[in-house]
Amino acid sequence: MKAWQAVALGAALLTAATAASAAGLRPFSVDYSVKYSSLSVGATRMELRRDTQPGRWIFESRANASGFARLLASGTLVQTSWLAVDEGRVRPLRFRFDDGMERASEDVSLDFDWDAGRVTGTAKGEPVDVATVPDLQDPVSLQVAIMAALQSGRQPGRQPMLEGRKIKTYDYQLVRRERLTTPAGSFDTVVYASSRAGSDRVTHMWLAPSLGYLAVQVEQYRKEKRLFAMYVEKYRPLD
Repeated sequence: MKAWQAVALGAALLTAATAASAAGLRPFSVDYSVKYSSLSVGATRMELRRDTQPGRWIFESRANASGFARLLASGTLVQTSWLAVDEGRVRPLRFRFDDGMERASEDVSLDFDWDAGRVTGTAKGEPVDVATVPDLQDPVSLQVAIMAALQSGRQPGRQPMLEGRKIKTYDYQLVRRERLTTPAGSFDTVVYASSRAGSDRVTHMWLAPSLGYLAVQVEQYRKEKRLFAMYVEKYRPLD
């Protein structure tokens, strides 16, 4: 179960939203194939939709296992972030994670109260009450924040993210530029590496500027061995 959940969670943690500025943000739907090591284990669909209020958005990831992975996770893993975008800055408002199983012991429910400076809720059956820090993101809104920085000409740099009950800070560095061919087309990309102090995992993301810095490929490594990967299969604007 944990291996497939890691893949699905990684999918939402690492996939970039398109055009993450208040002016450029556009609704979209994108499909990815997912591999764990060298095995195909499922697919992920992500959708960005407008919420009912101006400047408010909903970003949702739905991951489904296939093949042997269905023996470990037969349900649909859903992650949803309700967020606000103002002048290219992103603030998460709510985050929900449902592991697709009847029991709720692995689910996460977080609410961000920026006026009070607290994040409260539950994560895997444990209460959460954490003080906010500047630019704090949830696992889904983090991706919009990265895109907002790139579209405004800023580097992502250091990004704090609340994962469960802990704040973890990730460093993003530009590695190279690369032309990439995918089932969705060929794209010029900028490749960023993401790492965290104390972790031996490094994630590489191929971001396509022509798609608003959408990730067309994501690969995570541990000591140069690939753990999981995502490859774009189809992209559809929803406007």
